[in-house]
Amino acid sequence: MKKRAVQIIIHIAAWACFLMVPFVFYPRPRDFSFFAERYLSAFFILNNILLIAFYYLNTYLFIPQWLDHKKFLIYGLVILSLIIFYGSFPRIYHYFFGNFQPPPPRPPSGRPRNFQQPLLSPGNIAVFLLIFVFSTGIKVINQWLRSEQRNKEIANEKLQAELSFLKAQINPHFLFNTLNNIYALASAQSEKTAPAVMKLSSIMRYVLTEARNDLVPLEKEIQFTTHYIELQKMRLTDKSSIEFIVKGEPLGKQIAPLLLLPFIENAFKYGISTREFSPICILLEIKKDSVYFSVVNHKHINTSLKMIDNTGIGIHNTRRRLDLLYPDRHTLTIDDEPVEYTVHLNIQV
Repeated sequence: MKKRAVQIIIHIAAWACFLMVPFVFYPRPRDFSFFAERYLSAFFILNNILLIAFYYLNTYLFIPQWLDHKKFLIYGLVILSLIIFYGSFPRIYHYFFGNFQPPPPRPPSGRPRNFQQPLLSPGNIAVFLLIFVFSTGIKVINQWLRSEQRNKEIANEKLQAELSFLKAQINPHFLFNTLNNIYALASAQSEKTAPAVMKLSSIMRYVLTEARNDLVPLEKEIQFTTHYIELQKMRLTDKSSIEFIVKGEPLGKQIAPLLLLPFIENAFKYGISTREFSPICILLEIKKDSVYFSVVNHKHINTSLKMIDNTGIGIHNTRRRLDLLYPDRHTLTIDDEPVEYTVHLNIQV
């Protein structure tokens, strides 16, 4: 609030100085009448107020509405129209309020010469262009600074997400269980041993290499998710039913890495019971300009309290990462019902 007040004071002081410029640097001839002085003073004040209005319109309306959305033609036509308007404003003002016209300047010889007011005032156009460059420059610089700040936050958040994933997802407990399952397969000389080892290797490689990038191909994220789910299935009983459905074509689309997995991990952690039927339905629907993701799992009595205690931080971190990576381009809805937990996530890619 204090910062905002300081900004308002600076703006008022700057524009006050701007309005005083004509009276300080453009002295009037001694033979000017009182009415001529009022005529020119009113002109300068009105002209500068219009320039100030353009500054704020350009900064808070024209640039966000048109320039930021790459509507260059509309923006250019509006600016060109305003240039013509401000260039012709002296003639417009004189037409409506010009009861007095200042005497034309005389050459050094003292002989009068023909004086004709130009169609477009070069001085007015020059001042308008100065305001235009100043307002556009400040807006662009502010947007660049905000973008840089957001990129730093994204980089920091991504690093924290990677560290959190390495600690929580590919942790010793997960590796221990997976390796135990693989050992059991190997002892039984199961044909599933080699594929299980390859899946675990693929997961580790993805985390250590691909996940370092800002964006990854969607098909690689799907492959990683598939391997993770299949390895998790190795420890489940016949009470569990896991369904992973992918609809649409992922080729050519990219997504932030490790963004979907926290929801899947929560479903496996809190939606599985060895005594009750435990279905988990995971859907990934790929559309033209968006990706829809949902996870539905049952809540069991022995896991409901754990979910309340343990999922809050993970969900909060995921929300924060979505806000940074996809600002105004995602919707996340979580339905926490008494017996069912559902996540709906839609991302524009």
